[in-house]
Amino acid sequence: RLLVCDEPTSALDLSIQAQILDLLQQLQAELELSYLFITHNLGVVEYLADEVAVMYLGRVVEHGPVARVIKDPQHPYTRALLAAVPRVAVDERVPLKPAMGDPPSAATPPAGCHYHPRCALATEICRQDYPPTVTLADGLRVACHHVQDRG
Repeated sequence: RLLVCDEPTSALDLSIQAQILDLLQQLQAELELSYLFITHNLGVVEYLADEVAVMYLGRVVEHGPVARVIKDPQHPYTRALLAAVPRVAVDERVPLKPAMGDPPSAATPPAGCHYHPRCALATEICRQDYPPTVTLADGLRVACHHVQDRG
């Protein structure tokens, strides 16, 4: 069984959001449900999901276990999403920076990596070629020309 949830908590205050997430977890356990949870809030993803696929303009740019992606995000867009999540404690080993500029049109995405106009790491290859998806040793998959450049 699969339940698709498209931004189910986006317009809710935090107390109602927590109640909905708890209810979803309870239903998942009782009914053996799987969720396809669509959201921009990686804090909610961290609480509810086991695995995450981060998409930008319709393409998966990072995919793997939630704990791995949250702890050490490799794609600049994933880092920008995490920078938008308020946190009490921040792991300073992973620099999180908000996305620059405005997103391009999904109808006419830029050539090359669609994220390059907003990315601080963008180089000429990013502007020309869409990056292949690289699978790292721990199974994390990332579509970025510079995934090996970050420490």
